[in-house]
Amino acid sequence: MSVQSIITNLVLRWQFKNGSKGPLNVATARHKVDKLADRYPPPPKEIKHTPVPANATKGLCAAEWLSVAQPRRTVLYFHGGGYFFCSLKTHRPTCAYLARTAQARVLSVDYRMAPENPFPAAVDDAVAWWKELLAQGTNPAEVVFAGDSAGGGLALACLLAARQQGLPLPAGALLFSPWADLSCSGETMKTKARDDVMFNPHLLPEAAALYLKGHSAQDPLVSPIFGDLTGLPELYIFASEHEILLSDSLRLHDKARQQGVKSTLTLRQRLPHVWPTMLMLPEARQDLKLSGDFVARVTSAAPQARAA
Repeated sequence: MSVQSIITNLVLRWQFKNGSKGPLNVATARHKVDKLADRYPPPPKEIKHTPVPANATKGLCAAEWLSVAQPRRTVLYFHGGGYFFCSLKTHRPTCAYLARTAQARVLSVDYRMAPENPFPAAVDDAVAWWKELLAQGTNPAEVVFAGDSAGGGLALACLLAARQQGLPLPAGALLFSPWADLSCSGETMKTKARDDVMFNPHLLPEAAALYLKGHSAQDPLVSPIFGDLTGLPELYIFASEHEILLSDSLRLHDKARQQGVKSTLTLRQRLPHVWPTMLMLPEARQDLKLSGDFVARVTSAAPQARAA
């Protein structure tokens, strides 16, 4: 465990967890992360940053490309944030780093968020961009879906929705601490409540309620853990053994394997939720290198498009 991660855990527990003991405040959460992201440096010079404006005619939300000079593959990335906060800006460093380690172009999607745009807006935006990439001639066998926390759940929901609509599926899915159960029924919501340095357990049901707006949390496009995973591409899941969402990753991994989906679960100790997005941590850079290796392997090993 690095010195950086020890310090990060202390800061997160003091500023994030202790500062969010009351009811969820959307405006405050958005302000805090946006203010932090304002300090991030621009992408490295070798990474090309290309904003993509929304296109109402095609039903596309805004997005942005982070790409190496000669990308060999594509990553479709969905940022986390409980479906109500975070943005392209907050996840730009992560996407830029992943573009380099995977030798890829990464499309980061600015999907619509709750409470202004509850389910199914985010899923609709995710699928719309997948359709657009396919329409542009992108080979699905050279694509990996990726996401962290709520974005990990959205990546899974996009897979299920794409299969439901008869669309080709990508070569794999890369998931950092995915929030795959918005019913918040995993046992670690309680057993890891003290260990988790970021979240007080009451916040997740409150965030889920904003996104659901009365819709059932059992819907697989909301909580992919309740879906049929048969036929999905290979999964690579990262989770901390000390986060309240650990059960989501454990159950997802077990169910995927039971239903014939190849899945790898990497667990780390004493690291915060979605640590691979925290580039100041050596553990994050190490695991983004492993992530890039996964993206390269599954796209290289899949010359033909996967059928839905």
